[in-house]
Amino acid sequence: MNQEQIKEKYLPIGGYILFLAAGLLLFFSAAFLVVFVRTKSTAKVIVPDLVGKSYPEVHNELNRLQLKVRLENKRYPDKTDGIILYQSIRPGREIEAGSKIVLAVNTGVDRLLVPDVRGQSIDSARANLQKVLAGETYVELQIGGITYIEPQADQLPNTVIDQIPEPGKNTTSREKVFLLVTKAPSKTKEEFAPTSFQGASFPLVQKSLTRSGIKSRVEEIISTRVRTENGLIQSARMEGDEIRFKVFYFEPELAVESGYELFSYEVGDNGEYKAVVKPENQDVADVLTLPVSLKDGEKFQTIFYRKGSVKLTLLDATDSKVKSKSYESEL
Repeated sequence: MNQEQIKEKYLPIGGYILFLAAGLLLFFSAAFLVVFVRTKSTAKVIVPDLVGKSYPEVHNELNRLQLKVRLENKRYPDKTDGIILYQSIRPGREIEAGSKIVLAVNTGVDRLLVPDVRGQSIDSARANLQKVLAGETYVELQIGGITYIEPQADQLPNTVIDQIPEPGKNTTSREKVFLLVTKAPSKTKEEFAPTSFQGASFPLVQKSLTRSGIKSRVEEIISTRVRTENGLIQSARMEGDEIRFKVFYFEPELAVESGYELFSYEVGDNGEYKAVVKPENQDVADVLTLPVSLKDGEKFQTIFYRKGSVKLTLLDATDSKVKSKSYESEL
């Protein structure tokens, strides 16, 4: 057999063996990478001690540990709301990242829908707020404050015309309800005292003052970490013909469906300014404030209660737009 015949006979076999070897090399390399990646992704984590802690406070930490959390709600009215009562994996145990852990969390307060008491007499509203259905039981919603407003021609005295929070809001029995009620006729002259506004809901007070033709402004926003103080008046005083307020404000984490909002803007010219709010999908804007006189560099600021998505517009004396801001829900 000559040399060329040998090449023709064995060369195809060598090429096949070479092809097979390359294929096996790729297979084992891929298998190694899969095993490596899987081994790398199954990192170990130490389960923390969660019982007795507030779930909102440890939520981010559990995400960092890549633990999959399943919540079970338990209700113990004598224990703090949101506290973790039980965890399915004991503290200190080493487990794989991505493992599932079950947490029992206390829902210690009753959840309910705020009833609509608008159009009711103040006595009927009180009675209805004392008996609000929460699940299978009745609980009481406390009245945080009542602000009186001059009735219009078609409004009866001692009648609720507005409320905060709004009807239908999903909340807890701890939330207080603030009412705007029409005044009853009085034969005696009422003494006007700004100090009487302390602790009231500022948006309702401002609405009453605007209807009465009394000028008002927020002279100071007081930051608070107490949610129940949000939007409430800390103090009020007279300055000339104007009532000036200091109002608490709690900065929300999210643009929720409804709640108190802050607007603040430094004006660039001397003049009179007022704010209007237009709800989404409506053509008519609500006047928030009567015109207030400001100097160049002063701030126009106010706190109002938003229901759904709205746009606030700051107007000058000619009703021209100076500044606008949209407030939208993230839900």
